[in-house]
Amino acid sequence: MGNRLTEEEQRRQTSPTPYGDIFDEAFPHYLVMGMTAEQYWDGESSLKTAYRKAYRMRIENERRLADQNGWYMGQYIMQAIAAVPLFVAGFNTKGAHIPEYPDKPFLEKAEEEKREKEDQKKQEDQSKLAMAMFQSMVAKLNRNIEKRLQEEGSGQ
Repeated sequence: MGNRLTEEEQRRQTSPTPYGDIFDEAFPHYLVMGMTAEQYWDGESSLKTAYRKAYRMRIENERRLADQNGWYMGQYIMQAIAAVPLFVAGFNTKGAHIPEYPDKPFLEKAEEEKREKEDQKKQEDQSKLAMAMFQSMVAKLNRNIEKRLQEEGSGQ
């Protein structure tokens, strides 16, 4: 595909990069994502957005799987280390201990912490809203009481 402009057209062009070059540069990235050449060049533009989103999802799923597999491998290694009495005894004689192994894969633990923070923020927001509603109700009640007192005072 390359450069589509003649030298004269390039001199007249205001943009430093012609659109064709931008599309040419992006093309290999979409091929890696699994898009065919026909889909890229002749398909709808919304298809490109869907491929990018699907690609990001696939990468995230692969990261999760790798993290989980690493966690399982660590569990197996810790079990193997715990099965060697001399190794464990060597740690205990020096006063050191085998560090506790994480109970969940790192990404899973991070997501759980994120969910907990979000839940805590929701609860705080609900508490603030309830407090504001209560204060509003108390203020309205106080105004009604003052109004009645004024009416009783002016009625006498």
